[in-house]
Amino acid sequence: MKLKSPYFVVFMLTLALLACAPEENNYTPEEPNNEFTFNGETYNLESLIIYDENTSTNEPGVIRLSLFNKESAVITSNADVNDVTYVYFEINATTLENSTYTTIQEYNVSINNSVVDSDFITGTTLLNHSDPASDLFAQSSAVNITNFTAFNIVFTFTFNRADGQVISGSYDGNYLAPNGIN
Repeated sequence: MKLKSPYFVVFMLTLALLACAPEENNYTPEEPNNEFTFNGETYNLESLIIYDENTSTNEPGVIRLSLFNKESAVITSNADVNDVTYVYFEINATTLENSTYTTIQEYNVSINNSVVDSDFITGTTLLNHSDPASDLFAQSSAVNITNFTAFNIVFTFTFNRADGQVISGSYDGNYLAPNGIN
């Protein structure tokens, strides 16, 4: 039997190849979590504000990182805001670098906060540096920055409280730096 058209052969081979093509890969890589966990509960973190208090690039100063579950525009808007989750810590350094910081002397983690008439009203405190005898005090801490650019930062953090509870989280995203970063 002689085929009447070579185009028919090409058409049939194309169909055979398409029929044997691998299935689509529907795998989507896991997105960064931008959250922290405490006592089995997960709390979202949506924005980061970085205040660099360094006045000189020669001596380490304080760099303050404040994470919120609201957009930075909402936090800085002077509007009343409820149900604010807040993670705060200070890093003593000249500038932020891809590094692990283990000396975090000032920190605070709280939930159910609010802002009323531009006053921050603390809700439930989960972690605080002010009383070393309290269960809310961190026995150890670590902040591991793995990527820091002019527009984006990626880091993880862990605080081990005096009562054995652990607060750990991560952030991967943009940040607001009102006074710039050295």
